[in-house]
Amino acid sequence: MATYFLWSGAGGSGTGADWTNAYTTYAAAIASKAAGDIIKVHKTHTEELAADTTFTHSQSISVICVDKDASDALATMGTAAWIGNSTSNRGITMAGAFRVFLYGITLRTAGGTADNMVLGGTDGCHFEYESCYFWHGNTGANSGIFTATADVQSFVKAKNCTFRLNLTTARIGLVSKLVIEGGELAATGTIPTGGLFIAATTDPAGASVEAVGFDMSYLGSNPIVGNATTNVFTARFAQCKLGTGFVPLATQTNLNRSSAEVYLFDCAVGDTHGFFGYYNPMGSVISDGIGGSGIYFTSGAAGQSWKITTTPHCSYYTPFETPWFGYYNTVTTAITPYVEILRDGSTTAYQDNQVWFDVAAKTTSGFVTASLFTDRMTLLGSPTNLPAGAGLGSWTGESGTAWSGKVELGSSITPAEVGHIQARIVVGAPSITVYADPQIRT
Repeated sequence: MATYFLWSGAGGSGTGADWTNAYTTYAAAIASKAAGDIIKVHKTHTEELAADTTFTHSQSISVICVDKDASDALATMGTAAWIGNSTSNRGITMAGAFRVFLYGITLRTAGGTADNMVLGGTDGCHFEYESCYFWHGNTGANSGIFTATADVQSFVKAKNCTFRLNLTTARIGLVSKLVIEGGELAATGTIPTGGLFIAATTDPAGASVEAVGFDMSYLGSNPIVGNATTNVFTARFAQCKLGTGFVPLATQTNLNRSSAEVYLFDCAVGDTHGFFGYYNPMGSVISDGIGGSGIYFTSGAAGQSWKITTTPHCSYYTPFETPWFGYYNTVTTAITPYVEILRDGSTTAYQDNQVWFDVAAKTTSGFVTASLFTDRMTLLGSPTNLPAGAGLGSWTGESGTAWSGKVELGSSITPAEVGHIQARIVVGAPSITVYADPQIRT
């Protein structure tokens, strides 16, 4: 393992041996390196690229920004220095099928003809960026910051990084897996209006994004996830800051499960904690009752319910399904799981072709395999009313006209092993709202 130096202001031999003889270009610095080598980059290093450039890393190396005038202390380029171009069209692609770590580096694009910034453009690559600044100043339509621009298997992680975009159709394009930890969408430039994260139109290979602690507040009421026109992909956000009037999912071209889905875990605009949301073209489920408002089961463990709202596109045969939830079961005797639900604005009971629940439980000894149970109406059968629930006195926030019910299997099941029992609420009626207490009772 060796250490090399990169600084555009060096005037020596360009061997990278020290600051006096540092490499003056990024391409020279990463060429012919061995696995484990470290390249120190002075924080004022600036390269105005003369053409679209692909930087191909030939080994698993680390590139770390430092301040050479402060005993090589860790530093960042920020907006004062960059690799790319500040005025002209210059596409940048970070490539190489290796594990590469970069700290404090700024990549910058500009110009008016579409050019992209690609953070992991080679099949089999693994790039980890920390405290980096991705400055996409290009104003060409539908350009942006991409994990890749071809059908490749790649992994990109951005920790405490800043993403900056400069036109309404810009996006963070997903072709493969992107993980974001901390960082922000810069509160400057132009806000993308069609979706901050979009599956790129190049046959995405397992496109997904997972983010924790990411500040997206600059988006305002614009969609977090855009229209998925080429592939289904999943976006998961945990403890992220959202924009005022946030829209989790843009209108999708494919109004079914072949489009995008979004999870929000404990995300909010301000000081509201514990929010949960799940969204796909068939419907959504969100926390209700947080902060003492809304409708919720009074004695529920979390003081909130799941508000399930379906779109016109779901049906008995293609329903909206909530995520699974569960509890740890410790008995091996007969139980009858059920979940309390509520219909607000009507006293008419829901029927088992409109709302039901599925249960997964270990009812065969010697195996971990769950058996699946449901109280859904039998195919081609006749619907029946769901049973009455705990009563309106057990709910808080409902209107004067409501119905309290429950979904239950109708007959007992006998777990053969201790372990988790899971359930999910399924809604097969279009354009309705169901409140459910996401707690399995027996």
